[in-house]
Amino acid sequence: MNFNYLQNILFLLFSIFLVSCGSDDSEPANLSDSKIITGFSVAGKDATINTANKTILLTLIDSDFTTLVPTITLSEKATVSPASGISQDFTNPVIYTVTAEDGTTAEYQVTISNGIVSFTHNGKNYEIVKDNQNWVDAAAFAVSRGGFLAEINDINEQNAVFDKLKTTIVASNTVAPDGGGASYVWIGGNDMDTEGKWMWDGNNDQVGNQFWSGTQSGTSVDNRFNNWGNEPDDFGSGQDALGLAITDWPLGVAGQWNDVRDNNKLYFLIEFN
Repeated sequence: MNFNYLQNILFLLFSIFLVSCGSDDSEPANLSDSKIITGFSVAGKDATINTANKTILLTLIDSDFTTLVPTITLSEKATVSPASGISQDFTNPVIYTVTAEDGTTAEYQVTISNGIVSFTHNGKNYEIVKDNQNWVDAAAFAVSRGGFLAEINDINEQNAVFDKLKTTIVASNTVAPDGGGASYVWIGGNDMDTEGKWMWDGNNDQVGNQFWSGTQSGTSVDNRFNNWGNEPDDFGSGQDALGLAITDWPLGVAGQWNDVRDNNKLYFLIEFN
């Protein structure tokens, strides 16, 4: 046998041996263990995600809970089942299982609830709407349901409404930054037409009874009920809509009224005759 040929064969075998040994000693690839739902929305509305507790909460108004289609975003290289974009029945909570690249899993419980809470006081029906809208849009929504933003006419109605509000909503979800950073719910008063002329106009048709004239040093009109804090003050100008406070602020306490800008996005209270 040719010596050079034998030498080449031995060299080839030795090279294969080295490559084989090298592959045996190599470290396995590092696989991601990240399995987080980073975003969850339905019809463009984002849910609140608690990553620590693996819970996802979303409030929707007047929706068919049996055919909702969520959009889900995940941490890198993770997958989810049921998948994003797949219609689901959310009449009851739904479990979503997220699988990381390394095969480990995490389960998230998704709960979607109706954002309207109904109650009755003294023969009148009300709805608390847990959806953040400006005053004008809230009034329009109230009209679409056959009602109007609530008109509060006496201390008994005030107390009944406030007691229901404070036990029904999460205050941090309905904050007016220009209202001392406190939480508020829209009711039906405004002075949009004439500064200092506060009207009950919960359907926003520019017709209603005036209940207050002036600022915090003003007066009740025709002895109509009011429950202002040390308000209204039109702070910074443009505070033309009436909010019922759920938390304290520097010039008032929870339950009292404050004038805030009508472009704040707040929950609201509808009244029905």
